[in-house]
Amino acid sequence: MKPIVSAIAIPIAAVIAVPAQAQSIPFVPDIYMGVEAGTGERSASRFGEDGTIVTSDESNGVDYGAYVGVELPAFPLGYMAVEAGIGDSTGETTALVRDGTVDRQVSTQARFNWSATARLGLAPLPGFAAYGIAGYGGEQVDITVTDVASGAQFERDDSMDGIIYGIGARYMIGSDVGVRAEYRHREASGAYDPEQFMIGAFISF
Repeated sequence: MKPIVSAIAIPIAAVIAVPAQAQSIPFVPDIYMGVEAGTGERSASRFGEDGTIVTSDESNGVDYGAYVGVELPAFPLGYMAVEAGIGDSTGETTALVRDGTVDRQVSTQARFNWSATARLGLAPLPGFAAYGIAGYGGEQVDITVTDVASGAQFERDDSMDGIIYGIGARYMIGSDVGVRAEYRHREASGAYDPEQFMIGAFISF
């Protein structure tokens, strides 16, 4: 009887001795939700207007949003997650487009954006992970075209969709709360191409 009791007691004692942070159940996904804010830069574009850009203004905007994701079971010292996000921006661009003797000013205002991304990287230290980002997303853009000579204007909107890539790092402050920093770039047919530098905080379940 004593050998059986000893055989059971040894693994129980080993589990108790492991730090609480290391006792997360393996192979069970963790759901997380968070908010983020930062800066975003967008390239001025003709947005289909004939001619060439002679001058442009690409002001940085304030980008902000929310996200929800699932951290998946990964290889030892690995990090893997899938995520969906939505956001908004104050970003604006202005381009002066010249077509022969005709000048038009093309102004944009960034609006609603969305993304679906995956994250894969390494977690070499407890609570810390560094990773690459890849996915797809889009942004709704309000466009105003002004004829410089007459002042006539017309407005429309467009959706600038494309592949997203970037890098990031996250750190768990406790067992359920974490912070992160990310750089993300979205290819939008070689034009507009938003770049974001974002800081976020999240909770996991």
